[in-house]
Amino acid sequence: MKPFGILLAIVSVVIATVLTVVSYKTGETPLEWGKSWIHGQSLGPTATSQYTETYPWLDRSDTKMIHPKGLPILMYHKIGDDKDNDAVIREDLFRQQMHYLKDHGYHPITMEELYDYVVNNKPVPEKPVVLTFDDGYADTYTVVYPLLKELGFPATVFVNPGDVGTRLTWDQLKDMKDHGMTISNHGYLHKAMGEMTEEQQRENMEKGQEGLAQHLDLADNKWFCFPYGSMNQTSEKLAKEEGFKLALSMKSGWAHAGDDPFNLKRVWIGNAVDLKHFEERLTTEHYSDL
Repeated sequence: MKPFGILLAIVSVVIATVLTVVSYKTGETPLEWGKSWIHGQSLGPTATSQYTETYPWLDRSDTKMIHPKGLPILMYHKIGDDKDNDAVIREDLFRQQMHYLKDHGYHPITMEELYDYVVNNKPVPEKPVVLTFDDGYADTYTVVYPLLKELGFPATVFVNPGDVGTRLTWDQLKDMKDHGMTISNHGYLHKAMGEMTEEQQRENMEKGQEGLAQHLDLADNKWFCFPYGSMNQTSEKLAKEEGFKLALSMKSGWAHAGDDPFNLKRVWIGNAVDLKHFEERLTTEHYSDL
């Protein structure tokens, strides 16, 4: 190698080292080339040790990878004490479920890993599961976020940017995003898109994207979740045209390699799902209808 080439290589290493140390010392989140994998792009060579301590799912080198016949995408909404509401789960039961995952060797995976499995049939960690939280309730920040951070679990929160401020704030969403939670589009407003015209659906998707880009610097969000799971004959086409890579529904069931990536099924979780039924939903896609 010529002297100039050697000097250039040394300078590049020094700059990369300085940037990494500054980020680590200041407590800031990983730089864009490191954060990109968490929020939906490829990782690149940035899974350094300090990042994998905070984001353990960045490094799967010691994890057994498999090609499962299917995997559950768990669907949560509110964590609380509301009565007679199937979309709510008690905090104590939610905590039991998350610790069950940890104690029994389950590996929550990211949306990017889910995409690679569904579309490209790539392997995922053994005992895979996806954690999703719809609507952006305040308890997503006060209960879900600290627990998942403690357990080292990735998860995705689907929010309605037009409703931010009524439950969660943008500062709270930014805090979650900066510490590894994926924040994604649930439509600008929580309205049944299956009852909308094509123009109205497109607007709800696009304004949602604009809100995430403006407030969270998420200019390339690739994940969408249909409010109420409501869709019509144009919904999938619009999701593709708007550049999404995956769209989730509320239809009951597991996700499989080769499934329609714009109409993925999920597994509802609420107060009726005790630990016995929770285990059932994790181990068989033909689970009880509660």
